Amino acid sequence: MKRFRIITFAAGTLLAASELARWWGSPRLVPLAFDEVLIGAALAFAALATRRLGPGGLAAAWGAFCGLMLSLLVPTLDHLLNGPPKPSAGFYGVVLTAMLALGVAALAHALTLGREGRRAR
Repeated sequence: MKRFRIITFAAGTLLAASELARWWGSPRLVPLAFDEVLIGAALAFAALATRRLGPGGLAAAWGAFCGLMLSLLVPTLDHLLNGPPKPSAGFYGVVLTAMLALGVAALAHALTLGREGRRAR
């Protein structure tokens, strides 16, 4: 559980920091980076609050992460398949697919932790 919380905190921090670094200095920072920063903060908070609140927060945060990755992946694949392709859309699609796979695996693990905790009570 501790290793999973560390991975969750690292993923949330990395997601938020990378988006802030990407859009820093741009007037479009707030509208374009807001969703990633919000999901990153949710992951970090869930990792820190799991001891008090249980694994439900982890499942919710990873579910939101999966939703975000899916909402970014679908338009990218649409541009890639139906044109006109964005620059480096293939690489971006592969990275988003890997992140979605990570999120689904983490969500499944968080749900398993919730079921195990319920059985122990």
